[in-house]
Amino acid sequence: MEIITMKHTPMAARLILAAAAICVGLGTAACTGDAKTADSAAGTTAAGEAKTDKTDPSATDGPVATGAPAPSSVPAAASEPPVVLPALPKGAPKGFPVVSGGKINPVAGSEGSFVVVGEGAEKILRFYREALPKAGYKITADTEKSVDFDGNSTKGTVAIVGDSVSVTFKA
Repeated sequence: MEIITMKHTPMAARLILAAAAICVGLGTAACTGDAKTADSAAGTTAAGEAKTDKTDPSATDGPVATGAPAPSSVPAAASEPPVVLPALPKGAPKGFPVVSGGKINPVAGSEGSFVVVGEGAEKILRFYREALPKAGYKITADTEKSVDFDGNSTKGTVAIVGDSVSVTFKA
């Protein structure tokens, strides 16, 4: 095995070896996260700001262009579509809780009362047990199939009727 010494190597080969050593050193510093070494070689501080000559009054500190898009040009993450709740029938109390995903059918001859179908009666009744107190209503009676409530100048009952739930308001 022969050991190559620098004194027998032509000048061009020495330059290539020196350039390769510098590239390996910079690449290693960048890959290992040694920001101080990599940034010093790149002419920036660890915070990514341009090094400036503090004695030159025209020099300013500022971010260095890195090729990354500016924060304002990065598209925002897709947001969830808004939940569209069914409209309450005329005469129902303003702000009365409405279960999402259900279909509301007004009750003929009963101002504001309605029937909710489509989500499973037990699930809808469970929703009202939780939502009524949060909306300012006090539960005055609670059975397996119905809940009576009072609040916001309104009294009423939420009750399972077959596969649907009836919400009735009392004067």
